[in-house]
Amino acid sequence: MYWYIAGGVVVVIVAFLWWRVTSVQRGARQLDRKIFPLLDPIGAKLGAGEHPREGEINEVAQIPYARAYLHEMLKHFERLDLFPETFRSEEAQAEANLVYWMMHPNELQDSPEQIELIESVTRKIEGGICRFYVFRYKMPESHWAGNDWLLGLSGPFTDNEPPYSGSAGAFSRCKDKHGELDPCELVDWFVGMVGAKIEA
Repeated sequence: MYWYIAGGVVVVIVAFLWWRVTSVQRGARQLDRKIFPLLDPIGAKLGAGEHPREGEINEVAQIPYARAYLHEMLKHFERLDLFPETFRSEEAQAEANLVYWMMHPNELQDSPEQIELIESVTRKIEGGICRFYVFRYKMPESHWAGNDWLLGLSGPFTDNEPPYSGSAGAFSRCKDKHGELDPCELVDWFVGMVGAKIEA
């Protein structure tokens, strides 16, 4: 009897892990389907040796969740000179990371209605200086997460790191409301959480 129960538990765990991995992949594909139509017209022009119309690249760069993909596409076509300087900053990268993470179907499923950088927090990790960017954001009024100003972060960023290299992460919890949790506390919690996962 014990082995039947143990076997059943193993099956449930394996099934959950399979669901979790595939759901993340499915979610990423859903998100990609929102982004690619924004990039396709630019990619088609660059692939044909044509120049995108004035302002076309800047319009896409202003959309946080599409920003990193735009940078990667221009890199592929060896036209990073067209990427707007305004969006090369760490702050712009951090915003892009956080909004992209939020839009995943396993997270908040939508982009924020408003988002503002409120603080840059520096921490020394493994002997290196790392920067984290903490934002406050509001979801659309009808969103299940409510309409409070919530906190989210992106990082770590380090010196001499290529823009949009993909090494910085992002995270947010719906219980972390602006004004109720200090940004430094959120960063320290995040660093501790990631450190614990690495050690495990």
